[in-house]
Amino acid sequence: MNLLDLLGDAAAIAANPIAGLAKVALDVVPDIASLFGDDAEKAVGKLADTVRAITGTDDPDKAREALADPNLVFQLRSQAQGFAHAERMQQMTWAITTLTATLVDRQNTRARDSEFIKAGRGNTRANVLLVTAGLGIVGGIGFMVFGNVDGNTAVGGCIISVVTLLAGKFATAFDFEFGGSADSEQTRTLLAQAPPIGK
Repeated sequence: MNLLDLLGDAAAIAANPIAGLAKVALDVVPDIASLFGDDAEKAVGKLADTVRAITGTDDPDKAREALADPNLVFQLRSQAQGFAHAERMQQMTWAITTLTATLVDRQNTRARDSEFIKAGRGNTRANVLLVTAGLGIVGGIGFMVFGNVDGNTAVGGCIISVVTLLAGKFATAFDFEFGGSADSEQTRTLLAQAPPIGK
């Protein structure tokens, strides 16, 4: 649920003064609604705190009167933009941390496979998993085709879900084996362009 949908509920606003203060912020500066993504409830709390700090009141009507002052409106817009920017940076930091961990894990696994090859051994477990995924994909498709299973039924939907999951694992194995994909290239680009974590 986005911010405008959440604050469009008059009953919720009447029952919750925090929502009322956030609604005042959106009424005074409507374009700030576009700054916030899916975490509307967190945004409501931040907007309410900002309105309360700027106007010095918990009463939505008094806050609206206070925000007739253009200087306070400027402060409200600036603080909302700062909050939205901080949220995006935090999300980017989490994404970069996750991607970095994934890349390191993949590199470590490749290094392990290289050691297996040097020792004249193969990675039997990985090969068995890959063959199992391939057989699962072929088996699931075959079962649907030759068993005349409708994809719109519960059984058909379940088979499609399993085949899709296995196909994703198969694609991941190919990306691992052949040095990545376009997504990996985008990951490297993102990591190169992103500011250092914690800065």
